[in-house]
Amino acid sequence: MNTNEEIVEEVTTETASAKATGMDSNRKIMLVLVGILLFVAAAMYGWRVVAVTSLENKLAAAESKQLQAHDQLVEQARQLDSHHGEESLRRFSVPVAWVIRRELMAANLDQVDQYFTDLVQRQGFQAALLANPDGKVLVASDRKKLAEPFANLYSAQYLQAGEIKVERGANGNLLAIIPILGLNQQLGTVVLEYAPPAYSLQ
Repeated sequence: MNTNEEIVEEVTTETASAKATGMDSNRKIMLVLVGILLFVAAAMYGWRVVAVTSLENKLAAAESKQLQAHDQLVEQARQLDSHHGEESLRRFSVPVAWVIRRELMAANLDQVDQYFTDLVQRQGFQAALLANPDGKVLVASDRKKLAEPFANLYSAQYLQAGEIKVERGANGNLLAIIPILGLNQQLGTVVLEYAPPAYSLQ
């Protein structure tokens, strides 16, 4: 038979053993919960990083598309502006041809010289020149060009032009090639050099 002391000791041992076992299981549960919480926190952080990165990538792609669309619109507007400039110069060349024709038929080169001097004082016009069909420069806004043959200044093909043409020169300026036609022969060729203003969205 167990004595009281043995019973008390046995109960105390069982209680201590139960407490130790209970502590171990509580500690395990706490560690498992902390592990789960850390895993959930890490998963949420990872998901957030992925979501933010994905959103940033979408925004960057949208911005890139928008920039491309903007650049295309600006290029289209620049081309339209350039075409408009060429068309305006072509229209302007028609009355110039008639005025120069009248003065050439009257052998009034001084008047042509005055026209050219006045013209190059207008914004954008860089040079004006009249050559006869043989390529001799008769009148030029730049007096140095009077001593030069036409072919040294511009393409000799311009002397055979049958109609008004506008094209880009090597320096980016617009060249208006204006044939001056008499009743049954070509009297000469006028070349106007025009620097269009730089294109701006303003």
